[in-house]
Amino acid sequence: MKKSWQHIKIILAYIWRSSPGWTLSNAILILIRGVLPLMLLYMIKLLVDEISLVATLPLEERDFVRLKWILLASGVLFLINAISASVGILVREKQSYVITDFFDNLIHNKITRLEYGYFEHPDYQNVFYRALNEASFRPSRIYYGALGVVQNLITLLVMAGVLLMVHWSVFIVLLLITLPVAFIRLRHARDLFHFKKENTKVEREVSYYNRLITAPDFAKEVRAFDLGHLFRDRFDTLKKQWRKSQFAMLLTKTRREGIVQVLAALSFIAVYGLIAWKAFEGDISIGEVVLYFLALQRGYAYLQEFLGRMAGLYEDSLFLDNLFEFIHLKETMVPESKTGAVSFPKPLHRGIEFKNVGFHYPSNQRWVLRHVNFSISAGETVALVGVNGSGKSTIVKLINSLYQPVEGDILVDGVSLSHIRPEERVANISVVFQDFILYNVTARENIWFGNAGSPPDEHLIRTAAEQSGIHTIIEGFKAGYDTTLGTLFEGSEQMSPGQWQRLALARSFYNNAQIILLDEPTSSLDAFSEAKLLQYIRSVTKGRTSIIVSHRLSTIKMADKIIVLEGDKVVETGTYDGLLANEDSHFSHMIRSLSDAGR
Repeated sequence: MKKSWQHIKIILAYIWRSSPGWTLSNAILILIRGVLPLMLLYMIKLLVDEISLVATLPLEERDFVRLKWILLASGVLFLINAISASVGILVREKQSYVITDFFDNLIHNKITRLEYGYFEHPDYQNVFYRALNEASFRPSRIYYGALGVVQNLITLLVMAGVLLMVHWSVFIVLLLITLPVAFIRLRHARDLFHFKKENTKVEREVSYYNRLITAPDFAKEVRAFDLGHLFRDRFDTLKKQWRKSQFAMLLTKTRREGIVQVLAALSFIAVYGLIAWKAFEGDISIGEVVLYFLALQRGYAYLQEFLGRMAGLYEDSLFLDNLFEFIHLKETMVPESKTGAVSFPKPLHRGIEFKNVGFHYPSNQRWVLRHVNFSISAGETVALVGVNGSGKSTIVKLINSLYQPVEGDILVDGVSLSHIRPEERVANISVVFQDFILYNVTARENIWFGNAGSPPDEHLIRTAAEQSGIHTIIEGFKAGYDTTLGTLFEGSEQMSPGQWQRLALARSFYNNAQIILLDEPTSSLDAFSEAKLLQYIRSVTKGRTSIIVSHRLSTIKMADKIIVLEGDKVVETGTYDGLLANEDSHFSHMIRSLSDAGR
């Protein structure tokens, strides 16, 4: 409970920071709406008493002035209640936008600063899934739940004063019969939290099979292999299993509450009897009977609502564990102050050096790279070769600062890459990944994203497209470079995988970086397109420091130096001819394997 209260306080502090004005407005409305129910009940009591009094008088002695004032006051209170409800909805909606935007920004900022290794580790997918699902609505629910608790508490305190006028034991009885309900709901909230946490994998699997059935990205293969029935069966089985367990908990909670409600009904009968007995004794008026009856009914309803909201707050605070677990994940190490960070060496003189670099994923002690040492001279083109899983793409991501070395350091002209300002790194290192993104925006923007920190330059965009061999394709579209690409939006043009890859290369060429990283740059191209593109790559990489990951001999041959990886380390370094001359080298064995596979 202490941890839950700490979470609630942190969230409420966040919400106050996001919109102090709207928060204050909501608080004022809560105070007003907290006392209005009793005022309306009291007006009913006055109205009933006045009508009873006037009804006992002879016709000629009846005076309706007081009755008119009571009716007018009742109308004013009713109007205030109605207007405050409408204004409350307006304020609530406005603040809900602000709160949602605030936490969206919080999540987005965290996502962009997280160590990239988390995204490629399956253990953290559950953390992301839970956090992103809870962050969208839990903070708002906590805030409005807390406001509701305050409003109910104000109303209950006033109602308690009224009910104590009947007898001191009345409110105590109501409290005692509702406490078991509160306990049941608190227990259910805790059980639901643990259930959701333990079944995140099942929930993710349900979501995954739903995507396989509905998402256009999978439609082609799902239909080609007639997998729709299989995926629907798995979706239904998992979902029914998940819902059955959750419904069983809800059924248990409902049964327990039902037993308590029987006791509550018996208590109500006793309290109603006490009020009736006092009326028969002449201790209270008819108006007071109405007031007490309504106060009892509404007081019990408000008490139930109050305890329900307390249970809801507890449930939401438990689920905030997911959000705070995500927020406390380790972020990418960046310089403490950009003003004190180092600029990217320009131009490069010595090049890139890996000094005893080791890397493994967060919370996984299996080394992907260990004791890796090599250097790349400025202006040199280097090919990274090795079997799948040997760490080639990991090296590309380390140079691009997606990963931070667990041990050792990466130096650029003797300067640690981790000390260089992020915007300087982005401007001086360009990359094309094997699994590059297909941006469903215009062709112009697809290329401009290679250096989005500067305004689009039409000449450079077209030059980059020509260098990658995609210019003619784009010009063939009706809207040219203003054509939206992909399949998501109306009026878009689709391209082949090879054309998308050339577009990704154009994005890299547009960034006039000193270092170019190419991870399987020709994997989606036919032999003719590959040969043509290699000419472009040679011209673009000339005079720049380039690192190419490839399994294709034609691409490997264009490198000035080849670095061979095996296991988790570098095993050979040399030129293509030099490594091939040694028949016992790892590289020679790889080339012979490729030749045998091609026969």
